[in-house]
Amino acid sequence: MFIFSTCQVGAEAIFKKEVTRTFPSMRSAFARSGFVSFKTEAPLLENLSKHSVFARTAAVSLGKIETDQPDHLATEVWKIAAKHHLFVNRVHVFERDSLPTGERGFEPHIPPELLEIHRQIIEQSPTEKFLGASAEDILHAAQSGETVLDVVRVEPNLFFVGTHAITETSPIHARYSGGILPITSTTDVVSRAYHKFNEGFLWSGIVLSNGDQCLDIGASPGGCSQFLLQQGARVFGVDPGAMHPTVLTHPQFTHIRSRIKDTKRSLFRNIRWITADINVTPNYTLDVLEEAVAKAGDSVQGLLFTLKLVRWELAEKLPMLLDRIRTWGFFDVRMKQLVFNRQEIMVAVTPAG
Repeated sequence: MFIFSTCQVGAEAIFKKEVTRTFPSMRSAFARSGFVSFKTEAPLLENLSKHSVFARTAAVSLGKIETDQPDHLATEVWKIAAKHHLFVNRVHVFERDSLPTGERGFEPHIPPELLEIHRQIIEQSPTEKFLGASAEDILHAAQSGETVLDVVRVEPNLFFVGTHAITETSPIHARYSGGILPITSTTDVVSRAYHKFNEGFLWSGIVLSNGDQCLDIGASPGGCSQFLLQQGARVFGVDPGAMHPTVLTHPQFTHIRSRIKDTKRSLFRNIRWITADINVTPNYTLDVLEEAVAKAGDSVQGLLFTLKLVRWELAEKLPMLLDRIRTWGFFDVRMKQLVFNRQEIMVAVTPAG
């Protein structure tokens, strides 16, 4: 059995090490930037999706197709599905990233030509009655109990075909084509951090209640704070730097223009959620957050923050960093390199259970 997975460009080597460490029976096989396949004798697909920090998508490989003709591709895709007696409810068509996220303005997306390929594959489906609701809409989330057919463009004329099943416990990224969540904004965003934390809250399942008090550390220029404010939160943004006027003038926002160590303990009274996006090493970020958690005490429900991998090798220390976070009294700690993350990971920390 072969499993293929997409990941961020640049993360391939550390992703392979993570898989070898976590799943000793898996061995890396074919690879390109942002795309890695593994050989395995055990059905580890769902565990890889749930527990790998760096896997964006994952599917059992069914075969590959070399062609530059979309109609021929669609025909061959359904031949592969028939060969494996696969009843398909949904089709995901996407590609490996062409650049690291954020470089030269690149953000992972599904280009128009792949939207057209998706349309042709759906139209040629020989088992229309099995297609799920809104299967023609590539942005529609796959539902529990559905079987997804994955078609990934790895090279201009090379496509890998695979499949994965959706269960009630499937991670949210498995439900969307390429793991790309349909994140949009009705307003101009202050910075990329807006999308980063929008995706982070969707992935983590953390839901803010109207009026929740949030502490946003490293808030400048205000992307994360902007998202929190739009959820109805009361936000205290801690950063010596300047805030964008859109955030600064919001009636529910207070700018604390200092560092955490210089802030009074009274600021932390009734803080329920802590977010942070600080461009420093992971240990320094945890030093700052540990102090904030200690000052806030029992009022804190959880945290959502990034850890910058200033060198990819720092990813090998993630298990130790996870153990350190658990010493704060939180036992549900999850880490994931999200689609909108750059060379960093998102960490969600919530109470056990």
